[in-house]
Amino acid sequence: MKKFYIKLLMSFLIIMNISNNSFAQTSSSFSTSEKSSSFDSKSATIIKNQSETQSFTKIANKDDIVPEGKLDNTIDVGAPGVKKIRIAIPTFVLEDKNISLSSQELNLFTKRIQNLFAFTNWFEFIPQAAFTAPNNAALFPFQSSQWTSLKAEYVLFGKFTASTNAGRFNLEFRLFDVKSQNQVIGKLYTNLSSKSTDIALRRFGDVTLGALTGTPGPFMSQIVFVGKKQLNANGQIYVADFDGGNLKQITTNNSVNLSPTWTADGTKITYTSFKSGKPEIYNYNLITKRETKLVSNMQNSSGASWSPDGNTVAFSATSQDEKSTHIFTIDKFGRNKKTLIDTSSIEVEPSFSPNGKLLAYTSTKFGKPMIFIKDLGNDTNTRITYAGWYNASASWTPDSKTLAFASYDRDIDRWDLFRIDATGSNIERLTLNQGDNEKPTWSPDGRFILFQSDRNPNGSRNGPKKLYIMTKDGSYQKSLDIPLVEAKQASWGPRITELEEE
Repeated sequence: MKKFYIKLLMSFLIIMNISNNSFAQTSSSFSTSEKSSSFDSKSATIIKNQSETQSFTKIANKDDIVPEGKLDNTIDVGAPGVKKIRIAIPTFVLEDKNISLSSQELNLFTKRIQNLFAFTNWFEFIPQAAFTAPNNAALFPFQSSQWTSLKAEYVLFGKFTASTNAGRFNLEFRLFDVKSQNQVIGKLYTNLSSKSTDIALRRFGDVTLGALTGTPGPFMSQIVFVGKKQLNANGQIYVADFDGGNLKQITTNNSVNLSPTWTADGTKITYTSFKSGKPEIYNYNLITKRETKLVSNMQNSSGASWSPDGNTVAFSATSQDEKSTHIFTIDKFGRNKKTLIDTSSIEVEPSFSPNGKLLAYTSTKFGKPMIFIKDLGNDTNTRITYAGWYNASASWTPDSKTLAFASYDRDIDRWDLFRIDATGSNIERLTLNQGDNEKPTWSPDGRFILFQSDRNPNGSRNGPKKLYIMTKDGSYQKSLDIPLVEAKQASWGPRITELEEE
């Protein structure tokens, strides 16, 4: 069975770090002997780092590390008062006119990388009309004079070269620091098709953010959520890229489906469905495309959360001999059920911290629903929220230090989003006067929050539920362009680390 979990339309991929001295390098640099000894046309993924040649089914993270010697201090983007990164991106060029790419496609690929950077709101783009694009494919050595006069901080060049495989091509990137005239990143992605080029663009986008800010971007991640094609229909489970693109419907059962989430490795989606006539928890395997029942024969089972090691699932359910809902655990096979939290109160919405040491949940232990944290090591439970009428939907940052949550403010009759340290200190409001805002979930880099909102353009509520994105401090709120009448209850998954052959 193939070990690939998401179809990304790629037969194989070579990624090479390229230095200042090798920018003119093309596919001819890879000798026939190297290729025949390391892969063939049926290979799934190939990573090449300098002189090493090794086959992978997983994307190698080490390939995307930028040597420290090539970087100055990283940029603190997104913070108040910090200016945006000023960058120029000329239209990508063709080295070989026989490559089957039109000028329209070149423009689209160039626009795509710009849109990736624009997603963060950290960049200021110099209009292409303001500069003279390179008139040939010989982009090295770097000439800084034009870019200095435009006050550009960085310039990104892209060049398509011929591949040794018919109908395929390579894409070479160079990111230059204008002030120092040094190359920050050089990458070569080979054997691409028009469809798989988007993967190369997203990967390079992540690498660029990593080089400039110290943390890779979220572009190689996906989201899962509940969506509707018609308002009077039941919600179905959907998967999409980080920005809402590449939409795929997972369930087609015409029943109520709720609370989707990811396994830590991103290979499975877990959700609650009423398709049996009662709420039960299911797994959908993205490798096999098969659905299995994970939790059954427990009343009102919902809200699954996977431990980071993938061995345990926490969820809420009502015991058959009780009236209250509590938190239970099972193993990854749906066996060995144990009671984790069981008091005279209601406990719901368990959420494992990414380090596996803590579990956040909502409890009515002191009357109003508030956020608590259970230390799984010493079995203690600590209340961390006190304000608000109803606090729910706690979501961890990747470093397990901060949570975002939704809170109902009875004074203004609105749901809004807040963030708080895991210690219960430093609470900060993120949304206000823009409809009801609920179900926050963090990006894998910890710098963005995805959430649902029913806001209307005038700030009122009760509009259609849509998914919105904002930075971790609540800035730059904008909706995702998803072609559904409703999208809600999202969960942001981990970065994609495996590819499926085309």
